[in-house]
Amino acid sequence: MEARTVLSRHCAVCDRETSLWCSRCQAVWYCSQEHNTQAWPEHRLQCRSVATVPNSDTIATSTHIRWQRSVQAIFLPMDEDHPRMITVNLRPSGGACPVPMLEPYCKGSPNSIVLQRALNEDLLRFPLHLFYDSERHVNRAVQRITTGLAEKPFLGNVVVLKYNGTRRADYMDPTTHDLPTLSAYFLYCQ
Repeated sequence: MEARTVLSRHCAVCDRETSLWCSRCQAVWYCSQEHNTQAWPEHRLQCRSVATVPNSDTIATSTHIRWQRSVQAIFLPMDEDHPRMITVNLRPSGGACPVPMLEPYCKGSPNSIVLQRALNEDLLRFPLHLFYDSERHVNRAVQRITTGLAEKPFLGNVVVLKYNGTRRADYMDPTTHDLPTLSAYFLYCQ
């Protein structure tokens, strides 16, 4: 089995891990608005709008070029014992949150649910978006993270993306720190 890791992006000014990027070129990352402003005099010389400069992260269509990017996601496969990280491509959706492209992990039009609260009823700062298909097989990875204690078994594959804030406008990379929230959901709330 190949090793998978969560890709991290680092601030161009201080090298701190971040999920914020230049909104124009979407190629340079900053940890704060202050660092974005501080770097702008130099960055503006090479900054090009993604709408005008195609690169390896674009998809050509018959009428125009659309930007596409990817994020990491937690994948709980029904036929494996452990969750793993996968890369999910996102496509723009005309101003709303990007649309995850979930093939081949979920077949057809998967069901989805957004986890907005932790087990103690506190709001999650970064809600989790679960996508699952309607396979008839018990999910072994879910059984593993709940140590088999879930009252009813979860069926089918599960892909978990993490919103970058409570406004749910975009996704960011989840981490293994999100597994306890998922485990609690599968144990008590499904």
